[in-house]
Amino acid sequence: MLFMQLMIIAPLLVLFGLLIHADLTRRCLPNRWILYYALLFPFYFFYQGTNWVQFITHCLVGVIAFTLLLLPFMRGGVGGGDVKLGAVVMLWAGPLYAAPALIVIGLVGALLGVAGWLADKGMNPQPAASPPRRGSIWQRMAYALSARRGVPYGVALVAGGMTVLVSGLS
Repeated sequence: MLFMQLMIIAPLLVLFGLLIHADLTRRCLPNRWILYYALLFPFYFFYQGTNWVQFITHCLVGVIAFTLLLLPFMRGGVGGGDVKLGAVVMLWAGPLYAAPALIVIGLVGALLGVAGWLADKGMNPQPAASPPRRGSIWQRMAYALSARRGVPYGVALVAGGMTVLVSGLS
């Protein structure tokens, strides 16, 4: 039983790390990684011994989230990867863990916005076209968090995904 949980959770943790790194460095959430995250859901869900009605309910929550996230995407507020990742996080959350996930996503997103604003205040007037290869860790962190490049909201979405995972394990 524990082995099967680890076989599903270990790839999730790797995917979370990859998504965070990609969003901080490139402001890009690769579709393939989001798809892997989504494809792990049925395995985890049915391993927990749940039924089809609950599965469909989770899918419905994911579809609703996707539909609602299309509005800010069409206005340029979030990227396409954020829409897809947000839908998958809500797919995993379902109706039971949607509220805690949304609270964590909102709080972490706000903290990232403030951190990006502070990073921009300490940077040069124009952000570099590419990340600094040399320089202090602070310069590289400021570049990664820079709000001028857009808020790395995928990090907040991953935090919400981690919340769902931890809540579901307890």
